[in-house]
Amino acid sequence: MNKVLLTLATIFITMNSFAQNHQNNITVNGSHSYSIAPEYSSKMIVSLNNVYYDAQTMTLDEVKTGYAAKLAKAGITADRLTEDKLHYALLGYEKDGTIMVFRTKSLEEMQKFLSVKAIGISRSDTNLDLELSDVQMADYSKEAFENAKSKASAIAAKIGRKIGNAIYLSDTNTKKISESMYYANTKNIRDYNISVSFELL
Repeated sequence: MNKVLLTLATIFITMNSFAQNHQNNITVNGSHSYSIAPEYSSKMIVSLNNVYYDAQTMTLDEVKTGYAAKLAKAGITADRLTEDKLHYALLGYEKDGTIMVFRTKSLEEMQKFLSVKAIGISRSDTNLDLELSDVQMADYSKEAFENAKSKASAIAAKIGRKIGNAIYLSDTNTKKISESMYYANTKNIRDYNISVSFELL
């Protein structure tokens, strides 16, 4: 019986302590918007599988040459592209082919590249890639923290309270950002978000 009472008392004290702690802090999200200068990459499938009219006579080299000529007219030289033969092999096509990869930091140039059409060519994927430095992440986190602090102060004032020290901070942002351009926001602005808990005085 004594053990049961002791257990119940321990649970009550723990719950009461948790409730008091919960009532004496405030958790808010902080945000900071920052500019990005990403690299854009696009992969094109260059394959005889995509040739329907001259499939019996056209070679892969002819497909690549024709594509290079179309790119040149758009102001993009063939030496700007790299091949990814392994990726093509993994796709499992039965006819000869390769993957051509184009990279640029200019969204306008990427749009120009994507507009080029040629026999034997189909798009695989187009991505936006970015890597933040440790210094950038620290700076953005500080700005987001100030935003959270301002927000928490305003909320606390509305209920007649003040905030104290920060007692918890969660930053789940990643250094490397990779987004499919099919879904991605093409604007060069992103948000850095954190969660912060402050003492509620």
